[in-house]
Amino acid sequence: MRALGVYRETEFSPGKIEHDAAILDAVLAELKRHGVEVSAISAARLVDDSPAGADLVLAMCQGERALGRLVALEQQGAIAVNSALAIRNCYRDLLCAGLVHAGVPMPTGALVRTGSRPPDLTPLGVLDLDAPMFVKRGDLHALAPDDVQRVESRGALRSALAGMAERGVPVAYVQQAVEGRVVKFYGVSGGEYFVALDEEGEKETLSEQVRLELARSAAAAAATLGLETWGGDAVIDGDRFMMIDFNDWPSFSRVREAAARAIARRCLMLARRPRQAG
Repeated sequence: MRALGVYRETEFSPGKIEHDAAILDAVLAELKRHGVEVSAISAARLVDDSPAGADLVLAMCQGERALGRLVALEQQGAIAVNSALAIRNCYRDLLCAGLVHAGVPMPTGALVRTGSRPPDLTPLGVLDLDAPMFVKRGDLHALAPDDVQRVESRGALRSALAGMAERGVPVAYVQQAVEGRVVKFYGVSGGEYFVALDEEGEKETLSEQVRLELARSAAAAAATLGLETWGGDAVIDGDRFMMIDFNDWPSFSRVREAAARAIARRCLMLARRPRQAG
């Protein structure tokens, strides 16, 4: 069995280049320990060299050209973790609809185009524009500090949208702010792994009920989006939570060793699972 790792593009890994590479390297090392032949390449090389012959592709890439090449490898029979479709589903323009479809609790939000002067706020009629909101770039996850901004008023909202337009971000996702403590969660599908951490990276003290409900909701979101390895953020308020973000293959930097073992187990299970003909 041959496994090919594809590193995330540096532009999609702000401040996390080493951590993102480290989790991929750790998973490849674990697979090698199980007798898998492993190699790794950059997303740029995936696009330019068009490698073939891998049984498994461990894909952290997120750019459209790399995803196009990943689709081709999947069509040739490779199993991708995560698949090109699942990665694309985590672009914010598709993500929010996917989370709604999965039925996870989440704050009210809507997409709005940034380019009109003044910005047309009509699509945001489902939100309370006089209450705190988060303005997030509407395609990819945050690549720069201003890609996620908290605003407290309509005027600040318009200013944030105009600023995104000036930076070439055509669509924003505006999400109602919710109060509580933020937890980061990480998981691997198939019930292989789940953990919730506080913002300092320590294991979060959650009631068993909340932990189980958060794990179930995260697994449902991952299944709807098609993800095998994933993470996200939730806001906890007492015995309730709201999921505020979800993403494909995070760096798992605080739990790398355990996560790498779980991802490798999931990859091996998927690779050995009988495939349906046609």
